[in-house]
Amino acid sequence: MGLPIFSPASASARPPILVVDDNPAESAATVAALAAGGLAAVAESEGNAALGHARHSLTHLLISELFVPCAEGACLVRVLKGERARLPRLRVLVHTRHFTEPDTEWALATGCDAVVPKGASMAVLLREVRRLEGFAA
Repeated sequence: MGLPIFSPASASARPPILVVDDNPAESAATVAALAAGGLAAVAESEGNAALGHARHSLTHLLISELFVPCAEGACLVRVLKGERARLPRLRVLVHTRHFTEPDTEWALATGCDAVVPKGASMAVLLREVRRLEGFAA
């Protein structure tokens, strides 16, 4: 089961963003930054739970560490982006500590929509989230 949903009043009209990271401290920090930015989020720590959540909710944005496996494949992002017909509105932002040029190229090849390194400021992360969610930057 995932962490509780943080839902600021200003974010209640949008479905929560799904944050996936096997490191609970990092996912909690991301969820807290999103909440501080007025965005609702829920965290999952493993790929199978995240896969089920993404498929059965109205989530439009997934923020995931790069290498999160699930039962259907070595990469949760690749599995979900392979379901474009079923999940056409799903956007994926990879928020990762694996930020070499080959990692970035691989992330983009999986179909993710953006890559933000974990060393970047929360302002950078929020700007990308707002862009992917369709808010003005």
